[in-house]
Amino acid sequence: MIVGMHNEDTDTVEALIVAADHPSLAGDIDEFLTRLQVERRYFGPTASSRPKPTRALLASLRQRGGFRMAVFVEAQVVGLARIDGAGELFLAVAPEYRNEGLGTELGRAMVERARQLHYTRLVMRSSHRSGAIRRVGDELGCMVVDGHHGRTEFILDLLPSEVSA
Repeated sequence: MIVGMHNEDTDTVEALIVAADHPSLAGDIDEFLTRLQVERRYFGPTASSRPKPTRALLASLRQRGGFRMAVFVEAQVVGLARIDGAGELFLAVAPEYRNEGLGTELGRAMVERARQLHYTRLVMRSSHRSGAIRRVGDELGCMVVDGHHGRTEFILDLLPSEVSA
């Protein structure tokens, strides 16, 4: 799937979203996750819009099981998502591509694939009140459940709604 992304520096950048579990992509994915692992943590007003991925998120993105999709821009992985067998969605985007809509487009591609694979519900979790994840959840139509200690769940029911006769 090819998506257009508007960037401050350029008019439009093409991004390619692909299935990411083929062994030939392992090196690209490892490089992407390593870049995220050493990313600088933001504090203050930018923290919610540019959250550094947690170690738990990075570990979940590395795992097999379920399926993964990646976003490529100019032959480089700039986003990765995974849905595990239980329907939990994990998603991360490189810092230089955040707030460009790639996370939302990747989320949409994951939802479409999850429907094809007959998942009935997806859940994203955030240990912080992340503005970035909240925007993705809102765009995907998730129900937001705010929990204790700043934890938030974004739940998306994938069952088709019944039409009453």
